[in-house]
Amino acid sequence: MDKEGYLTIKDLMNFHYCKRLIYFENVLKIRQATTIKEFKGREVHSIFSKKSKRNKIIKEFPKLQKDYNKSLCSKELNFRTVLDCLMIDKEKNEAFPLEYKNTKKPAKIYWTLKIQMFAESLLIREVLGCVVPYAFIKFKQSNELVKIQINKNCLKAVKETIKGIDKIIKTELLPTPTKFEKRCKDCCYWKICQRI
Repeated sequence: MDKEGYLTIKDLMNFHYCKRLIYFENVLKIRQATTIKEFKGREVHSIFSKKSKRNKIIKEFPKLQKDYNKSLCSKELNFRTVLDCLMIDKEKNEAFPLEYKNTKKPAKIYWTLKIQMFAESLLIREVLGCVVPYAFIKFKQSNELVKIQINKNCLKAVKETIKGIDKIIKTELLPTPTKFEKRCKDCCYWKICQRI
C-alpha cells in the first residue's frame, strides 16, 4: 500500500510472487528495502520518457497521442498506479499502456508482468472509460516489444487479486509461503519468515 492506503502494482505483483510479502509489508508494516536494481530502473525510465517522445515506439501506432507517467486512481477499487506510457486513440476510444523494463525479454512472460499490464488496463477502463484491446512491454536490453491481449478474464484476475490482498490484510493471518523455494533466497523477509 502507498502512504494514503491505496493498493499499488507492487502489491499485485508481490501477491503473485509470494503472498507473505503482502503480510509482512501491509500487516506487520515492515517495508521492503529499495534495491539497487529499482534505483537503476527509475533512472532508465526517465531516459525512456525523453527518448521515446521523439521515436515511434510501436510501429502500428505511429501517430497516437502519448502520455508519460500518467497517474490513475480508483477509489472504488482502492487502487492506484503510474503508467510509464499511455497511448490514446481518441477516434476509436481505445488506449494502450506501455511498460518499459530494463531487462532482456524472458523466455516466457511471467504472470507478475501480465498482472501488471492487466491492472493498468483495468484502471484505464475504469478511470478513463477507454477500451484496452492490448498492452505492451518494451524490454530495453534485448530491444524487444511484447504485445499482450486484454480480455474480460484478464480484468477479472485483477479484481480477484485485489480481493485476495484485502483478505490477507483484514484477517491478519500469515499465508502459506510460495511453492517456489528459489524465490526465498534473495527475499528481504527471509530472517523472519524462513518458510515456517
